[in-house]
Amino acid sequence: MQTRFLITDKDNISYGTLDYNCTTKEWHIEINPSRTWDDTPLSLAIYIRNNIFSLNDEQSLNWVRDRLMPPNRHGIHQALHDLGLKDYDEYALLQVTNGVSAHDDLFIVEKN
Repeated sequence: MQTRFLITDKDNISYGTLDYNCTTKEWHIEINPSRTWDDTPLSLAIYIRNNIFSLNDEQSLNWVRDRLMPPNRHGIHQALHDLGLKDYDEYALLQVTNGVSAHDDLFIVEKN
């Protein structure tokens, strides 16, 4: 099973898609090819600057992890409990937090 998320901002600008394969636990980001490095938040602009619009699993997973609290964070078990999660799982955390990060204005929305 695959889940697709839209990478967007408060103005509904499309920055790309984030796919997660629940079977293989692999991530894949496709950056919107109409975006340029100077009109895109840094977390994605660094790839555009290098002419990369399709991120591999490792790059995509790193992008996801940068948007989440780290698994070794002090008080992580309480934070997970407060979010209604039993274990640390990037996919579940992303769904609960919408990938909101203090680093930029991007967030993800699950596409039905």
